[in-house]
Amino acid sequence: MKRKNTDKETHIIKTAMKLFSSKNYNRTSMQEIANICGISKGTLYIYFKSKEDLLLHILKYYFHSIEEQIIALEQDTSLTDKDRFIREIEIKLNHYMENQAFYRLQIQELPGLSDQNIYQFLRRQNIVQIKRIKNYLIAIYGQEISGFAADGAFILTGMLKQYMELIMLKQLPIPIKKVLPFLVKQMDFIMEGVKHQKVEAIVNKNLWNIYLEDVNQEEVNPLEVIQQMKLKLNKSTFTEAEKEDGIQSLCIMEEELMKLQPRAVILRGMLHNLKNYPFLDELRMKLNNNLPYQKT
Repeated sequence: MKRKNTDKETHIIKTAMKLFSSKNYNRTSMQEIANICGISKGTLYIYFKSKEDLLLHILKYYFHSIEEQIIALEQDTSLTDKDRFIREIEIKLNHYMENQAFYRLQIQELPGLSDQNIYQFLRRQNIVQIKRIKNYLIAIYGQEISGFAADGAFILTGMLKQYMELIMLKQLPIPIKKVLPFLVKQMDFIMEGVKHQKVEAIVNKNLWNIYLEDVNQEEVNPLEVIQQMKLKLNKSTFTEAEKEDGIQSLCIMEEELMKLQPRAVILRGMLHNLKNYPFLDELRMKLNNNLPYQKT
């Protein structure tokens, strides 16, 4: 089967996103999207099987667009945990500001949708963000605040969301550069404070587990697994030539995964190549279980 044109898919996604956020998702038809994109409605359905499927691809496109930056940030060993934490939030805030139409769509349109695929995707994204912040707080402020880390993650996420709504929806003249340092100082105050106060956490271990339980399984980011495999391969005792073969297979997979519709034949082929490195078997199986194979 001929591979779909990635540039055309991206054009459709960006066009649809602008229409959904400016006109309203429910009032925008697939015919209108096709007309503005200069294609027939039938051609549009070749790329996306429904309007809900198109919306899900829009969400994946914009969330995945910052994943590479965050993964690269995690590999920067020159940064402290707190520096990395601040930089990651900064990356996300900048992304919000550069793609305001997309985030207005999330805030204004998506809460009323009933599509389970969209709901589950957004739910997983939210959990990933909360867990990342929770782990960062423990790394920065120490294990003694671990019981309060979930509360801290929810507090910070809530404050970020509220400020973004004030800036993007209410158009209040709040300098984004002032928001991040202000919030970091508040987290310093809160997290250091719980070390010396005899208070109980609101989101304790049981409530945390309840919060997670309606998601069938934690979504593993295959790009993160690939980065782990690269690091492990580079530290191995294989020759440079042998390492290079494995790294090349991983890079090809990485490039394929950044496409809107990764090809299963390419991903499976590169996974097969990695069988030559038995010490990567556990990560290889983990990667295989979390690849978005495209059915054709």
